[in-house]
Amino acid sequence: MQKYNINNVALFQKVYTFFSERKLQYDIISSFILLFVFENLITLSFTYRSNNIVSLEFARHSMSQSSDSIHTRTKRYLDDVQKVVMLCHSLIDLKNTSCLTSKQIQECLIQSLKLYAHFDNIYVGLTNGNFLGVERRKAGAKYVSQSDKALPSNIRFLLEIQDRSQAQGIELWQYYNDDGALAGEEKNEILNFDARTRPWFTLAEQKGGFVWTDIYAFSGTTSMGITAAIPVYVSDDGRIMKMAGVIGVDLLLDDLAEFMQNQRISDRGIAFIVSRSGQIVAYPNGNSQDRGNGYNSQRSLMSVSEAPDRQIQMAFQMHKDHPDKDELQFKFNGETYLAKFTPISDGDSLDWIVGIVVPKSDFAKNIEDMQKNEIFIILFVALIATSVTFYLSKRISAPIIAIARETQRLKEFYETEPLEIHSNIAEIKMMIEAIAAMRSSLQSFGKFVPKVLVRRLMMKGTEVKLGGKMSEVTTFFSDIQGFTSISEKMSADKLVLHLSDYFNELSKIIVETNGTIDKYIGDSIMAFWNAPTLDKNHGFNACHAALLCQKRLTELNRQWELEKKPTFITRIGLHTTDVIVGNIGSDEKINYTLMGDGVNLGSRLEGTNKVYKTKILVSESLHKLVAERFLFRPVDIVAVKGKEEGVKIYELVGQMSGDSRILPSKEEVDLCTRFAQGFKLYTEQRWGEALKLFEGLKNDYPQDYVVNMYIERCHAFKENPPKKNWDGIFVLTSK
Repeated sequence: MQKYNINNVALFQKVYTFFSERKLQYDIISSFILLFVFENLITLSFTYRSNNIVSLEFARHSMSQSSDSIHTRTKRYLDDVQKVVMLCHSLIDLKNTSCLTSKQIQECLIQSLKLYAHFDNIYVGLTNGNFLGVERRKAGAKYVSQSDKALPSNIRFLLEIQDRSQAQGIELWQYYNDDGALAGEEKNEILNFDARTRPWFTLAEQKGGFVWTDIYAFSGTTSMGITAAIPVYVSDDGRIMKMAGVIGVDLLLDDLAEFMQNQRISDRGIAFIVSRSGQIVAYPNGNSQDRGNGYNSQRSLMSVSEAPDRQIQMAFQMHKDHPDKDELQFKFNGETYLAKFTPISDGDSLDWIVGIVVPKSDFAKNIEDMQKNEIFIILFVALIATSVTFYLSKRISAPIIAIARETQRLKEFYETEPLEIHSNIAEIKMMIEAIAAMRSSLQSFGKFVPKVLVRRLMMKGTEVKLGGKMSEVTTFFSDIQGFTSISEKMSADKLVLHLSDYFNELSKIIVETNGTIDKYIGDSIMAFWNAPTLDKNHGFNACHAALLCQKRLTELNRQWELEKKPTFITRIGLHTTDVIVGNIGSDEKINYTLMGDGVNLGSRLEGTNKVYKTKILVSESLHKLVAERFLFRPVDIVAVKGKEEGVKIYELVGQMSGDSRILPSKEEVDLCTRFAQGFKLYTEQRWGEALKLFEGLKNDYPQDYVVNMYIERCHAFKENPPKKNWDGIFVLTSK
């Protein structure tokens, strides 16, 4: 018993040693095994999806083949009819009304029926009532006048001639056998049929060209069909064209229905042809023309709503609801059906649709059985994998989650206590030590504003030191016009939210153009370029940012007006200068900021906008850097408050190329060009010439404040010229 316990303790110690200092590699191996199982689940899931796709694609392919076959067959039916009608139109000359008795014409019509077995009747009707037609006679047909007497079995064609040239018309029926020989005839002096009243004749006469009739009941039969017809025109002695008659060909719908019956799409698939109005033209599982016994001109087609198969009705209704989709899916009696609709159109007179409805299971029965087995396997494996994953993930994730939380706090720059995490995994212990080193470096974060500096500190892992260096930077100062009066009209919480939206939009533009935001002072923003990250294009980026800010504010103010919020009119000052850049402050608090006289000038330029009613003013030093890339106009030579030295200032108007949002207009280019000429004349004390130019500008741009200001100055100096040592400097008395 004691030996047994000693062995257990030794085994326990070995196991403990292995697990107390194990490497993450072993956990990765365990995770890999789990991922392998999971990969099989993904594979099975993919197979399941693929099987569904394959079965659906196979169904679609079969339906498309059947639809194309039906479409091609139907179009061939129709094209053959149109071709024969057009051929007869070119061959038959109706100038002579007795031409219908011509053997040549009669033989032409008979041969057309022989050549095209799906034609039922071909005929010519004249405007004087005469008529010639050839009709196909089927086995078991009777004589016309002797309805109780069957025709000989070899009779294939009935030729009918109606002659109304005499006072009492004559109707002649001639019977032709397989060889085309005349095998009998009948006469009748009572004409019960007038071609001029038939749909094919009246429609062709109305349209004046080739037409397809609507489906209608054929005369003297129980059949429904469609007719292709074309009018024939002849000229009279006066060269005026007039209609002499109409040539027509009948096409029975029975042939299309029989063709539908022979289309095997699947065990339970149905193909049919339907008109846009919902009448069934051809249907395999029933007689779409069963509307009574014997001939009845009032007979009509069966509508889709009367179809014996309910799924047909549902499919067509879905097609009407979604006419832009030629493939549809729907459920009926718990089963999924696929439907496809293909249009058959021939101009304005024919508009049919080929419809196919198939149960999806007809194509996927074996695949569905296999899918059920795969689902069972997937569920079984998933159950096992979930159990194993839960066990392993708990062991691995607990310390990692604690580290992730602490890392998140460091990322958000919170001061944290030493990390209290215990783990037997060597790699996690290394992570804890690294976080401790990072924490000591990030303790200085509260002394910095620019995020780029924080990133540098995180990379270095050292504490920040006081100090700075002289660098050339471009400064940016902005201020909101009339912000004090705006703030008095808004509640504190609404004002803060509104101002935050404003700061977010402008700050985003500054940062995206490589700028560094120094601070927010009330409603003002102070920013600069070329520090801490070097930027050779700092002047360009600053001007670009200022223009984008004004462009974005125009859009925001338009939106804020609609939202009944105050608009922010912003003034911006830009200046390029050498200043001290660095970590300035005390041991307790440090700012990464700028120091120097040039910083004050940038701030003064922002305020100077109030004097000239401009939005963006830049210094001469910045203008020299980017003069070729932006559109400026000189505004004045000013001495800011507290300074005697004059500084030439410019208004930034637009960017000459690049971003289309801030390109200047033709009017702005014209204004700046002409103003620069006037300003030059002004500085040369050529008051009359300058005044003439500025007054011309006023005529074109009457609202420009600077133009009007210089007109007043020119008038004043013209009457009271300045001293000889006048240098053009305008001394500002306010900030």
